[in-house]
Amino acid sequence: MTFFYFRRVLTGFLMVAVGISSLNSEVDSAAPPADDTVITSDNLELIGGDAQNQFFFTGNVKVSGTNMVATCDYMEVTALRSGSKQKTVGEMGAIELIVMTGNVIIEQAGRRATAGRAEIIPNEDKVVLTENPVVEDSEGTVSGHRMELLKGERKAKVFGDPATGGRTKVVLPGFQDLGYGGENGDQP
Repeated sequence: MTFFYFRRVLTGFLMVAVGISSLNSEVDSAAPPADDTVITSDNLELIGGDAQNQFFFTGNVKVSGTNMVATCDYMEVTALRSGSKQKTVGEMGAIELIVMTGNVIIEQAGRRATAGRAEIIPNEDKVVLTENPVVEDSEGTVSGHRMELLKGERKAKVFGDPATGGRTKVVLPGFQDLGYGGENGDQP
């Protein structure tokens, strides 16, 4: 029972975290229209290259989109570039990598993830949380040294810290007394 509960908590978070990668995804004609993804920050630097564009957001970074809000201190977005190489930035293609650092918080549908760093790799449907990652919702909390969330596989891996011996931790709501005990109801 605990394994399935743990899996449900992490699978739900995976859908939250990979929601950021929806910047890349094709629109499903049966789905309701998605809200625009809006990124705000104190500063933004754009660097156009021949093959890719890089966006550096610093200070009070906030990403909001369809049923999702994420905040952090710094965010770097690397996207493929298309169009004329004469233009400074060129046309933005598929997003290859999003790196969020410093006080990362990702919230959606009653779930919340916090970490010092989040790497979102849309082409692999993968999110990697490090630096004290914690995922919580009304049904429990999961923490560890590193979390890898794999959308396409509906899988989450939570690792302890081999350097310090730190272990993974799952906190679930308490179980009711199942009535197992001795004749007088005493615990064995």
